[in-house]
Amino acid sequence: MAEVKVVNIKDVEGEYREPARKSWILVSEKTVGAKNLAVGINETYVGSMVPEHKHEKEEEVMYFFQGRGKFITKDREIPIEPGVCIYNPPGEYHSIVNTGDEPLKFIWIYSPQLESHRK
Repeated sequence: MAEVKVVNIKDVEGEYREPARKSWILVSEKTVGAKNLAVGINETYVGSMVPEHKHEKEEEVMYFFQGRGKFITKDREIPIEPGVCIYNPPGEYHSIVNTGDEPLKFIWIYSPQLESHRK
């Protein structure tokens, strides 16, 4: 029988990436045994970005709670500020640029989770 799992970000080691940003994987198959989704936090440093990429089969939701920036697709530039939530469908190229003077922080959710989140 499944049981409730609790994860505190202070107990999770963040993964640093280039361009300068850090990601904490809070919920995934690796961390709690989740089968259908993954949840984490991203912190993109001042002047940095999440480079253009796409996810072939994963839906992605991002909820921005600190900082300012731009969410860029091939057709749009969406301003980011605290409170903005973005749904990105599978196959859609996108990038995220921190245009503010503080770290840009957001919660991300993938369904299904990325292969790198699985055991």
